[in-house]
Amino acid sequence: MANQMISIWEEHLFWLEVLQDHAYFIRDHLSVVEEEYVDASQQYIQLFGELIELLNRVPRTADHGDEVMVQFSTRVWPVAKGYFEFEGMLQSLRIDNKVNLDFSPTYLNGTLAENQEYLRFLGYLLKGEKPEPLPLVDLMDLWLEDQLGHVLLFQNLLDPIEIGASMRAEAYIDQYQVYIIQNRHLKGYLRFKQPGFARQREFALEVGQTTLEMSQYISGMVEKYNKKKLLNKTTLRFLEHHFPETCYFIKKLSYYSPKLKEAAGNCSLKRASYL
Repeated sequence: MANQMISIWEEHLFWLEVLQDHAYFIRDHLSVVEEEYVDASQQYIQLFGELIELLNRVPRTADHGDEVMVQFSTRVWPVAKGYFEFEGMLQSLRIDNKVNLDFSPTYLNGTLAENQEYLRFLGYLLKGEKPEPLPLVDLMDLWLEDQLGHVLLFQNLLDPIEIGASMRAEAYIDQYQVYIIQNRHLKGYLRFKQPGFARQREFALEVGQTTLEMSQYISGMVEKYNKKKLLNKTTLRFLEHHFPETCYFIKKLSYYSPKLKEAAGNCSLKRASYL
């Protein structure tokens, strides 16, 4: 099964911008005493930027079997894989409290899972093959964790005075935790049911609707941030990182739940205003 809403070119741009953002976040959350790792993260910011520039010279209509796309994917692989290893090393050090990094090991689980999905995608393109989409249960595993992580981080980044915003975030935290449990059980049903049974499709719609609702909430908070009406301890880049990933999730979900297609067609996979 394939989701034609996202071209191969768009997949590359999405993932490269996501990983470059992740490198920015690592750089910005490392202590200045960690010079080696600050320098490494800055190098990856530059490398991902160079790959994005190179991608802009690749025809947007290039498909998985085209030589130019195979060559580009071959250029991307060592950078994406190298960054995966870099973050994995930092996670290992963070677990043992051997690096001054203001991120938890579980935060890095999320970014590593996303990087791993791009590496899976690249594995097909290196051979000129059409990438296999994630089954719905695996798509949910990846992006439910991502959405939960976003709202947890958002709540943590609020100033204590922002009680109303924090309470609203808490409600979404509870909802995504429920979804993760439900998806685990739906996965169990696949022992004897074929994927795509009615309740699983309805679940995709429920998750999609909640995700769109939360994205509207975050959008309102970003508007307040820009007007200096939200007290917090983060950056615009960190807040706006939520939107392309949410759009990607909705576009992928819309294959399983056609009622999401209108919303999927209206959102953008590109990074927002901070560039």
